[in-house]
Amino acid sequence: MKQKSSSIQKKLVRLILSICGSVLLLTCAAFFVYEYLSYRQITKRELETLGQITATNVTSSLAFLSKDDATELLKALHSQKNIIAACVYDKEGKIFAAYPNETMDFPPIVREDYHFREGYLEGFQPVVQEGTRLGTLYLRSDLKAVYNRFALYGLIGLVIVGVLFLFAFVLSRRLQGTIVNPILQLAGKAKIVSDKRDYSVRAKKKNDDELGVLTDAFNHMLTQIEEQNAEIVALNANLEQKIEQRTAQLQEANLALHEQNNFIQTIIDSSIDLIAVFDKELRFLVLNKKADKLYQRPREELLGKNVLQLFPQLKNSPFMVNLQRAFEGEFIHEHAYKSLVSSNYFENFFIPLTDENNVVDRVLVIGHDITSIMQANEKLKQVNAELEKSNHDLEQFAYVASHDLQEPLRKIKTFSELSERNTQHPEILKRYLSKIGSSATRMTDLIKAVLNYSRLSRTESEPVAVDLNNVIRQVITDLELYIEEKKALIRTEPLPVVKGIPLQLNQLFLNLFTNALKFSEKQPVITIQHSVTPRNAFVQDSLQKDENTFLKICFADNGIGFDQEYAEKVFSIFQRLHPIDKYAGTGIGLALCKKIVENHGGCIDVESKTGEGTTFFIYLPYDAGLQDAAAKSTKETNKAS
Repeated sequence: MKQKSSSIQKKLVRLILSICGSVLLLTCAAFFVYEYLSYRQITKRELETLGQITATNVTSSLAFLSKDDATELLKALHSQKNIIAACVYDKEGKIFAAYPNETMDFPPIVREDYHFREGYLEGFQPVVQEGTRLGTLYLRSDLKAVYNRFALYGLIGLVIVGVLFLFAFVLSRRLQGTIVNPILQLAGKAKIVSDKRDYSVRAKKKNDDELGVLTDAFNHMLTQIEEQNAEIVALNANLEQKIEQRTAQLQEANLALHEQNNFIQTIIDSSIDLIAVFDKELRFLVLNKKADKLYQRPREELLGKNVLQLFPQLKNSPFMVNLQRAFEGEFIHEHAYKSLVSSNYFENFFIPLTDENNVVDRVLVIGHDITSIMQANEKLKQVNAELEKSNHDLEQFAYVASHDLQEPLRKIKTFSELSERNTQHPEILKRYLSKIGSSATRMTDLIKAVLNYSRLSRTESEPVAVDLNNVIRQVITDLELYIEEKKALIRTEPLPVVKGIPLQLNQLFLNLFTNALKFSEKQPVITIQHSVTPRNAFVQDSLQKDENTFLKICFADNGIGFDQEYAEKVFSIFQRLHPIDKYAGTGIGLALCKKIVENHGGCIDVESKTGEGTTFFIYLPYDAGLQDAAAKSTKETNKAS
């Protein structure tokens, strides 16, 4: 109680003293400013008068050039305590006489007036006799008198302010009782009501001012509270009985509702489909057991939480787009959706749920797992693709059988008939028999090539880790004589390990090296480089495996090359771009290369320009784990050796 009253008293005292102090400070400040400006002008006029008198006195000294007389006249300024320096300049502006001595720093004559500068008052007074200027008088005065006077004013002001503050403090203490006492009395009554809850207490009204109105309002409030308490006590008598009745009814309703919810949840959990209900804040309201398996989390961790907070990868996904459309009142049937939360495929139904005002406030999502169907469809697509490719190969083979394989047969038949007709001419017969042998050899090579190509389609060898560096070294060894004959220059960088069939990979690079050496009219230069590239960095239509990272091998030569328009044809079986009498071969080498690369789940492409060489781009699935295993194996081998 004392603490509160003391606080109010202090506030009133501070308020009164602040007002009085502000008024006094403003008054004193105005007085000081006025006095300061006035006294500066008075001091300036006094110095001007002294300058005029002194200038008159030194006129004769300047006229007769009596320096001693002028000095004596200036020494008379010693009686003026505020004069600290003076001098007389002659007509040329040179110092004629000085006080107290000539060693002081006297300024040049720049302006003939009196002015304040750097804490001093100084001025120049012309010395004139009968209209003729004989020289100039300079006076310098300090401002100690001004400062001393204002120090006295400040002391007097402080004393007056202190006395007035004391008077205001005493007066405020006496006057504040008329305001504070009624408030303290009212606060005391309020504390009694608060502590004892006694609403019969009333405050005594002393005056008819605003505090009297506040007292009446306080008493009226207590009267109303007292009446309301009486009514509440009367109502409480019957309220407990009603609460017990309502509680029993509520418990029965809750039990029935709980049983109904359990029944509905049992039905939902029995569904083989995923069932979820979302509110407008995209929070999970309902989930069934299927969701536990899909999300691999207990339902308790998901219910009531925002789906994007739990699964941020769904942002801007088709699932979220369809969910928002359903909240706009649209029924959505999504036939196939690849889940971003799991690896499953779903057929989704987004069903808007409305409240009593027919406003959509929830959305029911039913997801039917169609993963097995999608996998079967994907497998069917792969089988169809393989079947189409087999049919294409079969068509090519039929074309070969009807054209390429028949061509040497026709030659054999033709030259056999000619041989029968020329049995009497040994030289001609020998030439015809040689052509028959060449055609038979050509026929044998074509049949072997077709058999090799067909074996690639039905290989059952399991892929293993293959070091491509070993493959390249083996091919170079096999072609050592051919390479020396052509004086070929081979540049290859270290290649990684891939998963594949060693014999096929050996055949792949053997064919590429053979073509690079064969189709070259100058010293062959073969360059092999590699890089790791993502799937989307190149054409993927021919890829059979669902790989994300591939090894890109660039096999470049400086051979004769070909027009880029034939880039697709060179990989067809028995496709040749040059006559057989100029460049030997069966025309199946690059077809074998393409088949081998596709067997390994990759693809092959080519860029070429006539006369500038050819570059083959081979893409094979890349496994970083194989590189680590190979490096570890090499390290262990080096330790053992």
